Formats: sequence, structure tokens, C-alpha cells
Amino acid sequence: MIDDALSLEWLGCTTYRIRIGGLTLLLDTFVDRPASAPQVGVSAADLSADFAFISHAHIDHILGADVVAKNGGATIVGSYESIRLMREAGVPEAQVLPVSGGETVDCGHDVRVRVYPSLHSCLFTPRRWDSGAECLGDLGVSHQERLARVLNSELFGSPDTPPEILVYYRGLTSPYSSFDGGQLMYLVETPRGSILWSASAGCWSPILRGLRPDVAVLAAAGRPNLDGEPFQGTLAEFLVREIEMLRPGRTIFCHHDAFLAPMTPATDTTAAAEAVRNRCPYTELVDLTYLNPVPILD
Repeated sequence: MIDDALSLEWLGCTTYRIRIGGLTLLLDTFVDRPASAPQVGVSAADLSADFAFISHAHIDHILGADVVAKNGGATIVGSYESIRLMREAGVPEAQVLPVSGGETVDCGHDVRVRVYPSLHSCLFTPRRWDSGAECLGDLGVSHQERLARVLNSELFGSPDTPPEILVYYRGLTSPYSSFDGGQLMYLVETPRGSILWSASAGCWSPILRGLRPDVAVLAAAGRPNLDGEPFQGTLAEFLVREIEMLRPGRTIFCHHDAFLAPMTPATDTTAAAEAVRNRCPYTELVDLTYLNPVPILD
């Protein structure tokens, strides 16, 4: 048995670094931001890991994964869309593992990562930047209409996209996709306990009810997606629902910083934090700052 001390380190947005003994895992790889956004203080070229688990293929999650594979030696685990991008970027076949949910990845050092299907937040609906703002409607929207709305949004370069973000997009060399490729969440099982990482505000409730992680890292941004339809209520209420299903000892919010500012301002998580503390007293809400590793399972 190795030294099983474990640290969790936030690298902005939904990107985390886990170190346990001699093993390093990355959860997402997006650290190279536009100059207009708050800087994390590290670049993809600086990162090395044994494995990098990618939640989905959008820019703010997969960007830099090819660099981490080529420079840092990581095996990239992700959806078939994510792995298609890695192969096209020249990542060796020995360093990619396509998954779709149901797999268990053996990372060595008594660490296993279970893969579960999940859901992306509802990009086809208006976004709110206040976790206490109520969102209603947009039920029953067809897949065709959802796609049309998303591909015309500023996230993918509409005329409303801020010019500094367009310049940033044009300068990128690492691949990403306009399609999420199938949202995934991962349960990291270690000798110290387990960490569930869900990098978008969406879930299949029957799956969450079957899990009991020690720590839950949950996305606190966007219009939540509950079982395939836009959640009717606030982001704060959705996060409480997730925590009630999971009942973790500790909870961490992610995806709430201004990762593509000025296009994506920070989400105000005040209402969500208050709701969690008032209604879920069994979980400790932990606030992380960039590049500050903490012993999260002790």
C-alpha cells in the first residue's frame, strides 16, 4: 500500500488536479484562458499527469488535453467525440481511452475511476448568472431546435461574441468541439474515500441516487438539466436536489468563475451556498482557490 494522502487542487472552471501517493490525475484540462479572463497561473504546457479525465468536448473542458498528453504523458479518458479530437491532434493510440459510461478505469496505486453517463446544462435556454434567479419554461423543445439555438449562440462565435473572445478562438491550436459528445461524470475511488466530479449542471436522477461519494464536486453554472429537461426553478434549488440525492460529507462548487470573461461572468453562488448550508447540514461546503491543494479526504 502506498502513502494514501490525497490532495485536491482547483485549476479554474471545472479543472482539478488530484495527487495521491505517486499518482496524479487531472479532471478536465482547460487552463489556457483569454487574456480578458482571470488567470489561473498555469498553462496546459506546464501540466503532467498519469491520467486526464475529460467531462466533455467543449472548449472550456477539453482544451489543452492534447498538450497534456504529448508533453505530460497523460492517458486521456473521455467520450468518443473527445477521443476523436485527440486522435486527430496526433495523440498516440496508447494514450487514449474512449468511454461512454459503465466503465471502470484502473489507475494503479489502488485508485479506480468509475465512468457514468450524465447530462450537459441546457445551453439552448437563456442563462442566468445568479444562482438564486428562477428559470421556468423551455420544456419540450425538440432536439433540432435545441441544436439550432446552441450553434447560433455566442459560445460558438455568433455576431454577439465579444471581439476579444473571437481573437482568442482564432489563436487556438488545441482541438475542441461545438458538440459536448456525451456528458460524462466520474467517481474517483481511493483508499481514503471517493470523489464524484460532475462538470456540468445536469444529471440523471436515478444514477445520482445510487451513489454515495464522500466528496461531491458539482457545477454551479448555467440552466440545469434534470433527466433531459430544463429544471424548473433556481440553480440553488437544483444543487440542493443533487446533494440530497448524493448526501456527500463535503461539497465543492465548480464552473462558477469567469472562465471566458467578458463573455461568461462569474456566477453569483451566494443563494446556492445559503441554500446548501440551510437545507443540507450533513455536508460541508468547501471553497477552493486557484492552485491551492487541500487534503479533501482526511
